[in-house]
Amino acid sequence: MYVDPIVEEIHQIRAKLFAECNHDLDRYLARMKASEAEHPERLVTLEEVRARAERSKASSGNTNGNQ
Repeated sequence: MYVDPIVEEIHQIRAKLFAECNHDLDRYLARMKASEAEHPERLVTLEEVRARAERSKASSGNTNGNQ
């Protein structure tokens, strides 16, 4: 099975942060919410991803959804 190094790094970082919160899910989620509030420019919404994909399709001339 292929292991994506970027995904693996994200999993390791998440595990480290969760451990720093003593494996308390409420504390971990509060930390994530605080980070989101502190750095809103780092957030990506599903709508932004879809709009970017549509612009990419339009600029490439691909309108049937296949790449």
